[in-house]
Amino acid sequence: MTDEVVVRQCVYSDLAALKRAEPPGPGIARNLLHHQAAGSIVYAAAWQRHQPVGTVVLDLTSAHTPELKHLYVQGSARGIGAGRALCAWTEHRAAQAGFDTLYLGVGIENHEARRLYERLGFRSIGQTTTTTYQYVDDDGEKQWATETDDIFEKLLAG
Repeated sequence: MTDEVVVRQCVYSDLAALKRAEPPGPGIARNLLHHQAAGSIVYAAAWQRHQPVGTVVLDLTSAHTPELKHLYVQGSARGIGAGRALCAWTEHRAAQAGFDTLYLGVGIENHEARRLYERLGFRSIGQTTTTTYQYVDDDGEKQWATETDDIFEKLLAG
């Protein structure tokens, strides 16, 4: 079996595998597949040995469009290039859709992610946003969080 990381757009037949990789009960994958079917996002996963090891969303309706969102790599898969592969896939997909810039928000205290994005060519545009949202924690309980993000952009190859 190969250890190669392969990134592709998620489809409904991936739902069982995607659900196993998320906290119990929140229905994240099902919700993202629903939004993808509506055309507002593109939902992709990095796969290794037929298991999802990370996911990303390309938001086509955000304030900064298109926006790379919800990049996540499982702890056991960090360091194998899944995050880089998900970013590259998202950049390629945005460029294919005719966009020349890709945006993302990175938490002001998420120094590891900031370093990754800067190494990949993203640069701060000098704008900060604060968002309050509800999420489901690992125990299936609804929680509220407030996140402050710096907005980054990357010019895409034409």
